[in-house]
Amino acid sequence: MKAARLHQTGGPEVLQLDEVPTPEAGPGQVLVKAHSIGVGIADQLVRTGLYPWQPPLPTIPGIEMSGAVAALGAGVTGLREGDPVVLSAVPERSCYAEFLAADANWVFPCADSIDLADAGCLMNYRVAYNILHAAARARPGDTVAIVGAAGGVGSALVQLANAAELTTIALVRRPEKAAFAKAQGADHVIDTRSDDLKEQIMAITDGRGVDLFVDPVGGAGFVGHLDLLAPVGMLVLYGLIESWPPDAVFRAQCERMGRSPAVRMFSIHAYDDQPEVTGQDLARLMKMIKDGAIKPAIHAEFPLGMAAEAHTLLDGGTAMGKILLQPERTEPHFAT
Repeated sequence: MKAARLHQTGGPEVLQLDEVPTPEAGPGQVLVKAHSIGVGIADQLVRTGLYPWQPPLPTIPGIEMSGAVAALGAGVTGLREGDPVVLSAVPERSCYAEFLAADANWVFPCADSIDLADAGCLMNYRVAYNILHAAARARPGDTVAIVGAAGGVGSALVQLANAAELTTIALVRRPEKAAFAKAQGADHVIDTRSDDLKEQIMAITDGRGVDLFVDPVGGAGFVGHLDLLAPVGMLVLYGLIESWPPDAVFRAQCERMGRSPAVRMFSIHAYDDQPEVTGQDLARLMKMIKDGAIKPAIHAEFPLGMAAEAHTLLDGGTAMGKILLQPERTEPHFAT
């Protein structure tokens, strides 16, 4: 089979299409034929060598996939060949491939009414849902500022925050992304390249600040986000697009003790040993799709052999919504 692999870390060009043996479904495993493979921040960090759970090289990246059951290993029940499924491969990765053999506990039925391309976006929604409801325990009426609100996880955060009756402030870096975030239902949009972030957030919140600030970037600017929080507000970091935050974060919290700011790290790896939680999350999210509460926004669908191009788009920060790889696709397709 064909798989996009990394033999070294670096820019998008290090992703290459290799011919590798097709895996077989061993005992307790399901062989899944890929339909849509999510491209996201975790894959970007693996490619650049910054992932906290960096695998040895060579490696096949990718932690999310939708597809169909191609074969069942001994002892697997509840699924049949041909069934549509969603696969979470957070612990072992390797989704950038035509087939993946995975532990049956991490392969979940996909409702027939859910488009498999949409299903390939569900892990972004799972991350977003747990940021809001597990990490931050957001309450109706809270205000939430979302960095990168036009991206895959960012647009999922906007939609899920709306569904939870939060007031959403989308932070973007281009006028076209501002329009996209507004179309996703953001209550307020700030273009951080042209607007003063603190001034705009304080104007929107009548000087109070936001209850929740969600950031996938980190880096030196992370500490400054504490000044954008309401009393007893929370700053959540769920990615390291720029770099680790400085060591002085806790000192900065203590210096602002009168406002009691909280800092929370979040990774979906917190649930690596809880496939039942993943199943519950996915069932909830698929129901929300059926009910029209959320609708995945897909920016681009690439053939598997164009994984480098997909990562170039991801790195460039111009994508609005999710980027997918689809092994059966022969030409890229972009949202109109």
